Order: sequence, then C-alpha cells, then structure tokens
Amino acid sequence: MRSRVSIEAHRTLHFNGKPFFPIGARHVPDGATPQVLREAGFNAVRWTPFGMAAHERQSWEIPKDLSGLTFYAYLYNRADLSSDAATRRRELERLVDAVRDHPQFLCYEQRNEAACSYRDHSKPQSPPEGLVAGSEVVRALDRDHPIRIGHMNTNLVSTLRRYNPAVDIVGCNPYVLLAPGMRMIAGMRPDGKVVDCPNQTLSAVGECTSKMMRVAEGRPVWMQIQGAANENFYHPAHTPETANQGLYEHQRLYPNRWQMRFMAFNAIIRGATGMEWMLVRHSIDHPSWLDVCKVIGELQSLHDVLASPPWPGQLEVEYTEMGFSDWDGVETLVKLREGKPFILAANTQFDPMLATFSNLPEGISEALAVVGENRQVAVSGGTFTDRFQPYEVHVYSAV
Repeated sequence: MRSRVSIEAHRTLHFNGKPFFPIGARHVPDGATPQVLREAGFNAVRWTPFGMAAHERQSWEIPKDLSGLTFYAYLYNRADLSSDAATRRRELERLVDAVRDHPQFLCYEQRNEAACSYRDHSKPQSPPEGLVAGSEVVRALDRDHPIRIGHMNTNLVSTLRRYNPAVDIVGCNPYVLLAPGMRMIAGMRPDGKVVDCPNQTLSAVGECTSKMMRVAEGRPVWMQIQGAANENFYHPAHTPETANQGLYEHQRLYPNRWQMRFMAFNAIIRGATGMEWMLVRHSIDHPSWLDVCKVIGELQSLHDVLASPPWPGQLEVEYTEMGFSDWDGVETLVKLREGKPFILAANTQFDPMLATFSNLPEGISEALAVVGENRQVAVSGGTFTDRFQPYEVHVYSAV
C-alpha cells in the first residue's frame, strides 16, 4: 500500500495518518544493515541512488527488506534543472516512479547544501530557481510525500529563504565538535571553525535550529546531528592541497553520549520536529557506536512524546547562585502526550546550574519522575528544583 505523508499542526509529520518523529540515519555505518539500524532505534534511513562517488556505485534497487524503517530519497543534482534539464528531468522522473508507491517511503531530499559551494560562497552549488523547477516536477508526479532540504550552517536567512518554494521541510548541519588544531576539510571556514555562530560551544546546535526556524517561515525544521568525527568528511577533491595525506586518525574526534544527547534535545527544545544523524565513515565496530545506540534508543523510547503537540504555555526558571552567569541557562519544552505533560529541559551552558521551575502545566501534583534516571523530584507550591551538570538533559513526566 502506498504511504501517505503529510505535515499537520505544530509542524508535525504524519505517516499514514499517525504522528511521526523522524529519527534518521543520514549515513549507513560500515557493517550496519537495516535491521541493525532499526534495533538501535532509528526509524528512517537516507537512500542515495546517485550523488557522491561512493554512492553512485550503489544498485538502483531499493532494499527489499528495510526491517520496518522508512526511507527518504536523495535527489542530488537531478532536481536542479538550471542546466542539463532534459537529462536530469528524465532521471528525476525515473526516481519518482521508483519510490512514490513504496509503502515505506517517507520523503524526498533536495540537493544538500545547495546555497554554498564550500570555498566560493558567491556561487551556489544549485540556484534556487533550478531547485524550484525540479521540485515542481516531483510535485506534479507525487503529491503524497514532502520534500526536505539540508542547508549548510552558513548563508544569510534571506538567501536560504529563496529555496523555500522548492521544499516543505528545512534544516541544517551544525557539526560543532572539532579536534583541536584540525586541518581544513569541506565546509570549514578559513579560521578553522565549522559553525559561523558567535556561540562556538555545543549549544550552537540550538542557535542554528533557531536560525532555521526563521528560515523556514512556518515549515517544519529537521536538524542534522553530529554522530561521527568531522575528520571523516576528508576528501582530496575538497582540499586538493592535502590530496596525499589521507585520514588523520589522531583528529577523528567522535562525540560522546553526553554530547550527542544534549545536541539532540537542544535542537528539539528549540523547535526541531525531526532529525537525522551524521554517521559518515562510522563503523558499528567503533566504540562510539554504543553511544550512538544509547542516544537513539532513548529518542525512540520517547517517540510518541516527541511527536505530540507542545503545551502552549512557558515554564519560568530561576537559578540559585553558584558563582556562574546565567547566559541562556536551562531551556525547556513541554509536550502533551494524550494530555499528560512531559518536560524536556537542557542546560545550555558549560557550567552547572541549580534551577527552580514554576508556572507548571496542569496534571503535575506532588512529584515528577525523571525519565531514565530512576529518581523523582518533589513538587511543592507549584515549583520544583533540580541540578543540571554542564550540557545535561532531564526529561520529567507527571507521576
């Protein structure tokens, strides 16, 4: 049976009529299968029939056994009709014909990082007009599946908004964790930074999410979360001056569970209603794969909460003096799962915070369970207090 995917209230995706929070594997780690991804907690995987040399060699056949995963198809430059339009249109039509009736098909993905070209930001990889023309072809053939795009974490809001007519969902890729003294890779700035944000800490993920909320103009935002080392993107085509150097093993810095968990919830609290994980050149034999599985497993256990509508109110937060500034402090989002409130709270700072929460939603009485931590916090006089380590996340549910 053909899948039907729609965008409903609160920018939430519905898959065959049910709320769906995408937890996607942008790259398939070495040694992984759809079953391995599903067991880890992923519910979606990116399919790349063309684009990127390694993937151009893949079979055009959609895997017969997706182990329950949904999949989204990368259009690469075939949906950019600004040049070679006749040939690209034929291949684009072939792709749509191959996927639109598949029961596990989720969405299309327009050209990645279309607005930039790495070293020459004055010339986009694909102009918005070309992508709009390509998306019109897709929409004429398939009205049941949306189109998403992942932008570079650079470019003006006004520049990125020019691509909005081509897409239904937007996002970007703030892969903020870098090895000290890291050499130049694709997408890196001349000053050695990857994210062009005044905030260069892990919470730049939230800043970029807020930027994409501005770009989206009401569209859903799905953020791309770093699950592997930035060094894994090394390719001599991007940096010819280092063509003979190969991967630098000493600069392959993988985010740990604590960091990935914070980055995911930081994006969710700032408005992301879906996410996919950068796992380029990862391996299920690498020790950090266990950390990926723990974070993805937790997100999957909270899927129905994450896919639920937000509470329209706003918690109030005050802090106990500990000798640290309250820059952005602890940020919160309340989700209502079948009327039951779940509080997501993340400390955006690299210092600990002791936070007291008030203006709580209805349905909270004398205690809150801290999900996954085997403890409760007391609620008294309509408030509760809890301690947060740097970049720590707590999820609370009414008892």
